[in-house]
Amino acid sequence: QLAKEQHIQSENYSIFNILSNGEIECSNSLEDDYDTEIPGQALIYRPARQHIYSILLESGKGEAYPLVKEWFVYFGNPLKQPELIQPVRPSVTGGTPNLKTLWLAKGPDVEKQRYSTFLACFYLQDEMEELQALEAPVAGFCCLLAYLMMQVSSLSLEDLNAFLALILCLKGKSAAQLTGLQLAQVDSRAVHLGAVLIRGLTTLLMANSACGFPFKMDDLMPWAVFDGKLFQEKYQQSHQGCSLEELLEGN
Repeated sequence: QLAKEQHIQSENYSIFNILSNGEIECSNSLEDDYDTEIPGQALIYRPARQHIYSILLESGKGEAYPLVKEWFVYFGNPLKQPELIQPVRPSVTGGTPNLKTLWLAKGPDVEKQRYSTFLACFYLQDEMEELQALEAPVAGFCCLLAYLMMQVSSLSLEDLNAFLALILCLKGKSAAQLTGLQLAQVDSRAVHLGAVLIRGLTTLLMANSACGFPFKMDDLMPWAVFDGKLFQEKYQQSHQGCSLEELLEGN
């Protein structure tokens, strides 16, 4: 009932469909099939989704989890039928709290449980202290970046620096400055990486909904942490070997 109310008010992401139908879909993507070094977004974020499914479809008394039907587009998947995905329990100290605790209980201990369960979805439960010290949008972005570095072996230090420069420089820029940004060229790999990141934000939003909102949803919205043109600029600067001071605009 609570998931349905939040769904109607657009306050959660994909949770009601998983709970009511055991189904989730993502039938569009912006990927370069010729860039085989970067896996399909659907595959990059599947381990995190399996953790989220486990939190939502908690099974008691040793019963098996129900499988989740995924309709996720990626190269080589014709989407003729859903893939049946097994939920996987995340590694949460003391075990995964149940949904009633995560969604309805109050108090500082529960707040901590929500945050640690969220981090466990992305294998980051041991980084809680460091992440809590950051502003919420930056913390969410860093969760996503750390997860990506674990899952995509082809990401380089230059890629990482470009992403970090993006989040650190975005806050100081007005909409007019971003609109006026001129690029001499557009790099297709940077477009692909930007799309991977945006799809990752939807996974963060889903984990946040499942874990009882350790973050405000506003803090994880794409416009809080991403701008395509600015990322292109930072990506090109980073891969052209410019200094960190220049990359961070002297900040």
